[in-house]
Amino acid sequence: MTNKIYLFLFCLLSFSYTAKGQVGQELILNGGFEDYPPETKQPSDDEEEGEEQDPNYYDPYLKPRYWYFNSSLAYSRTKDAHNGTYAIKLYPNGGSFFSRDKEFNPYHIVVEPGAEYQLTYWYKGSLKRPNITVTVDWYRDLTSIKKDTREKEKVRKFTNQWQMMTITVKAPAGVNRAGVGLYIENDYESAESGGFVLIDDVSFKMTKKGTVTPTLEAPSNLVVRPQQREVELSWKPVADADVRYQVLKNGQVIATTTSTSFVVEALEPGSSYQFSVKTVKGSEQSKPTDPITEQTQRMNMGVEEEGRIPYLYKVSEAGTCPRSLPLYYHDLANPNAAITYQVDGTPVTPVEGKIVFPSKGQHLLQIEIVETPERKWEIELRRYETKVISYLTLRLQHSLCCLR
Repeated sequence: MTNKIYLFLFCLLSFSYTAKGQVGQELILNGGFEDYPPETKQPSDDEEEGEEQDPNYYDPYLKPRYWYFNSSLAYSRTKDAHNGTYAIKLYPNGGSFFSRDKEFNPYHIVVEPGAEYQLTYWYKGSLKRPNITVTVDWYRDLTSIKKDTREKEKVRKFTNQWQMMTITVKAPAGVNRAGVGLYIENDYESAESGGFVLIDDVSFKMTKKGTVTPTLEAPSNLVVRPQQREVELSWKPVADADVRYQVLKNGQVIATTTSTSFVVEALEPGSSYQFSVKTVKGSEQSKPTDPITEQTQRMNMGVEEEGRIPYLYKVSEAGTCPRSLPLYYHDLANPNAAITYQVDGTPVTPVEGKIVFPSKGQHLLQIEIVETPERKWEIELRRYETKVISYLTLRLQHSLCCLR
């Protein structure tokens, strides 16, 4: 499987830059990699300080202005340019670099909702596999709204001749900033044979003014994280204000929330479910996100196995947990088991499926679980000791510290 390492080119607007770009106006600084700080050549052993520098000397590793290079990226500048004097030579070991403005601020492009933009760059090289994927991140101020990844528009073939890649994107309704990324896959085969890619004349311009439609945007970037009996959902917000989100399981609405995350509960281990989310504002609804089908985790041990011990997976192995602790279990075979709790020796009753500790710091949490008369556990979460009480009745001791 090919590992992906990303070459980023982030273009976001700064607070100090308020003018919107016009059609055809270049929105990236130093996209041709021609502007560099003054070169300072260190004198060699047979040279003296103050001696006039060779006019033909240039430092291949000098960084171009208005670009930040990740330390993991192997790169240099080269005089094999498409236009001007220099281009950037990149090696497919993976890494990233980012566009900046004159204050070295990554937020420096203002976009217009509904407008069309054209990203172009010139490339050539000797990579053996398709590479370079463009991603556009759309923002409302500093809030990420949507990620648009052009996986199908990567470079399919590299030659020793300069070629131009052109990608057209449209700003969603409600956004005012954009981040643009060029991602390069980690290509071990090409790297071992000395492969490289040259990039020059990176450009980002508006090609068509925006015409915003009143259609309500759907959420984006839905992420599904399955547990055994719960699935954690999260998504990017839309730009519209005063919206709510409906959560759908297997095509049916199961909840409405103003948050951008939700936990679907009361699921069965090892079972498949389909999830999507849509935006709601008054009587208006967006289309649902593309549905994602995920299978919940299977139990780690069989129901009748002697070593099975239910545990709260929101409590870390180090004994830390949120102050408001969701009572989500792994390896609990019977979700209707009788469970009682004590905090610091005082019985507590969960509220909305959570226990709230009285303060930050270390506490003793005692749990008694009765699945059947023959199968029960007593669990103490406090410092350092683990003690077996009987065949199916266990007392587990662990440090427990509430963080927030």
